[in-house]
Amino acid sequence: MKKSLILGILGLAAVVASSYGQGVIWLDNYASSGPLLHAVGGVALLPTGYNIGLYYGPANVNAVGSVAADLTGYADPTTQYAGFNLATGTGSTAPSIGVGFFSASAAFLIQPLAGTVSVPYNSYTMELVAYNGATYDTSLVRGHSAPFYGMDGSSITPGVGEVSQLGLTSFSVVGVPEPTTLALGALGGLGLLLFRRKKA
Repeated sequence: MKKSLILGILGLAAVVASSYGQGVIWLDNYASSGPLLHAVGGVALLPTGYNIGLYYGPANVNAVGSVAADLTGYADPTTQYAGFNLATGTGSTAPSIGVGFFSASAAFLIQPLAGTVSVPYNSYTMELVAYNGATYDTSLVRGHSAPFYGMDGSSITPGVGEVSQLGLTSFSVVGVPEPTTLALGALGGLGLLLFRRKKA
């Protein structure tokens, strides 16, 4: 009895110690009133029903200025920089909870990346994504933020790693053309080119 009680206390202490040792990022802009996310066109604010996700990479390898620009506004962040990782697990996504706002129910626990020291308080380069489908890559309305730089926080002091306070700026989602639309457009252009050649 005594032995199992002691083992239980030690196990609980290990869990608490390991969670406190983790660096965390909070997907939240609700507490700080922004920056706000926008719907297609950038005028109206993002409604409920969207998911917000996180891509991140080590800042000592992936400085913000080295992330390739994406003129479309909807590319997969890993195509901008190979060092980006898609955050997965608890706290890695947040629902949109009202016009322009989002808030996760838990913090995303950062695992140490190559070249970083012990967590918390490591620096990272990050991008947020917003999408209306099951995943970012399959959604026909989606968008990502500009890359921003910030430090993770601590699970002892929630809010320190809040993305809205780490350099996140407002961004919009955009409509993504369906592959069939692009294919039809290409065929139409080819047809016009051939018609012009015959005429000449």
